[in-house]
Amino acid sequence: MVNQQLLPFDRLLQTCLDLFGQPLSLGTVTQTHERADQALEPAQSAIARALIQAAVVNVDESGLRVAGSLHWLQVASTPDLTFHGVHDKRGAEAMDALGILPQCRRWLVHYHWKPYHKYDALHALCNQHRLRQLKFLAEEERQDWAAQLSRFLADWKDNPLTEPGLKEEPFKKAHAGYKAIVRQGRREHPRRQPGQGRPRQCKAANLLGRLEDYDLCVLAFLIDPKVPFTNNQGEQDIRMIKVKQKISGCFRSLPGAQIFGRMRSYLSTCRKQGHNLRDACHQLIIGQPFMPNMPAPAPT
Repeated sequence: MVNQQLLPFDRLLQTCLDLFGQPLSLGTVTQTHERADQALEPAQSAIARALIQAAVVNVDESGLRVAGSLHWLQVASTPDLTFHGVHDKRGAEAMDALGILPQCRRWLVHYHWKPYHKYDALHALCNQHRLRQLKFLAEEERQDWAAQLSRFLADWKDNPLTEPGLKEEPFKKAHAGYKAIVRQGRREHPRRQPGQGRPRQCKAANLLGRLEDYDLCVLAFLIDPKVPFTNNQGEQDIRMIKVKQKISGCFRSLPGAQIFGRMRSYLSTCRKQGHNLRDACHQLIIGQPFMPNMPAPAPT
């Protein structure tokens, strides 16, 4: 009720009294959470190992209020696995401490935040973000190249290169069409040359720089059919933390936030793998949590 349905502790105590006529103390609930957290350590370690082996991992982050200050919730997930970690720092320091991304060597799907690119993995960018940016430039600033690139990405999304592995000639054709549209945009917004200082660039020029420098990351969904077009998986797995904060406000302590992250990792993974959550909680309370199914090793 607390970690899945996001009830605050006070409302949980009242709900138990209303349903069962049995009052619970806050201490009982807190101690139950602490015991569950300890019992979940092997399961969370197994989730982390499975993610490191996965062919594609979606990553995202969101701000989290803990004891009145800003912390960060990191997520790494697949359709079968979820890992949440809470840290008081943002970026590479937090990701290194959680230990998953430094060991990933296959695809990381994200929204192009620079610290993700420090990791020695294959990088795929969320094209839903690109489409939103292109729509703004096309509709608000009348950028014809942006409208063309938006149609280009949408067309390839609907008609991907579905055969396993990279098909060289079709990909070369798609890549050439992509670069031709970006060059058209560059004629309107030339790249700033060295020695020109750092004047503020317009949004179109900034986006064109990313589209040029990370072209293969944008088109990763055509390079490997396992790569999704968007980072929706990561965004969905982190979305409920916003609901949690709206209902309950901030966490009172960092250990409490970390317990919530570990519990959500377990419950989300159980649901993805077809386990009933009531049964999953029962297994956890008796000290025998479900262990996640490991993915088949991805081809090297």
